[in-house]
Amino acid sequence: MLSYNETMFKRAKTTGKGTVPNHLKDRFRYLDGLTPASALGPWRKLVTIAIGGLQHIGFASNSDLLLVVSGARGRGVVDCATGGKVARDDEEYYPDFGALEAEGIGPLEGQQIRVAGVSGGGLSHATEDGWLIELHPLSWPEEEFFLCPPGQTMLWSPPAAEPELFKLRPLPSSLVAYGFSPTGRSLVIATSSDLEIYSRA
Repeated sequence: MLSYNETMFKRAKTTGKGTVPNHLKDRFRYLDGLTPASALGPWRKLVTIAIGGLQHIGFASNSDLLLVVSGARGRGVVDCATGGKVARDDEEYYPDFGALEAEGIGPLEGQQIRVAGVSGGGLSHATEDGWLIELHPLSWPEEEFFLCPPGQTMLWSPPAAEPELFKLRPLPSSLVAYGFSPTGRSLVIATSSDLEIYSRA
């Protein structure tokens, strides 16, 4: 039985649309064959927080504090360095959809936080020292994430070097937003039902 990616290769060849270059086919098969990693190098899975109706997230500047906006369920602030919830407001709230900004609460009160989520926008997908979080381009309708160490990407490794990519576990529900904190020490993946937090020293 063909894997999903092999089916995509066959479909692309048949339709003539989105053809995968020959030099990348082995790489895609390698990605397809990886199993979710139990260890992630310097990174560790800190916590998964159930947040029903999650719609937008955003980090405060130069911080690991994350503002979570859930529309009718209000807002919260999570310290992604510890996984702890540090503030909560149950009052219905929606961000400025044009500017993609939301007003902070608790330790972020008075700050306008740039957010990403169902209305667009995006968090950083790279850290200053070279770590990348990448989404498999052929994994739809599933969402497959790969954590890539400095000097490698999902589709490239240095010549003669063994790929050292970390495949993350499947998501529990629809993807909302993902990316690193401004400090580069936290990684978050938000879905419509959960917030996954990864951290490193």
